[in-house]
Amino acid sequence: AAVLLATLSPPAAHALTPEELFEKVSPSIFAIHSVDPQGRRNALGSGVVIGREQVMTNCQVLRNAAGIVVSRGNASYGAEVEFPDAERDLCQLKVRDLAAPAVAFADVAKLRTGQRAYAIGAPRGLELSLTEGIISSLRGGDDDKQPLIQTSAAVSRGSSGGGLFDADGRLIGITTFQMRDGQQLNFAVSVEWVR
Repeated sequence: AAVLLATLSPPAAHALTPEELFEKVSPSIFAIHSVDPQGRRNALGSGVVIGREQVMTNCQVLRNAAGIVVSRGNASYGAEVEFPDAERDLCQLKVRDLAAPAVAFADVAKLRTGQRAYAIGAPRGLELSLTEGIISSLRGGDDDKQPLIQTSAAVSRGSSGGGLFDADGRLIGITTFQMRDGQQLNFAVSVEWVR
């Protein structure tokens, strides 16, 4: 019976290697540029494709933007804010003609402190940068209405709006800020608010 059970059981899932994870999700990560009235890029962030022609980023990246450009490499697309949620610092963009795959969402209820976490974004304009860390803590926000994911995966200026992924390449959060007076104190807004 044990042999029969072993042959009928599905194989155990295994986490992706960092290389496999990057290959899986990097086609869904873009740089986000805020443009001034003269067409000059004046702020930089990152974004994650969450649906057809839909990119999620932080609203802080778009503050005072006269225009929005979504780019990677030599490809650039105009964008407009479709759904802003300033309270949670999440802005969904409509990016016409963007043909990029949407990421899969993780079940946040299953997240645990100590799990591997990977951030991908454009820190300092360095597109498609991958950093690795762990989930350092799952923290409640103000009055526990805005839960945040604390991670040791490095987040720098330009990473805001990028993706924080679990070891299976599923989106667990949108990277949003770091505490500059500490080390490895980086935070992401839970994907539940994106969902």
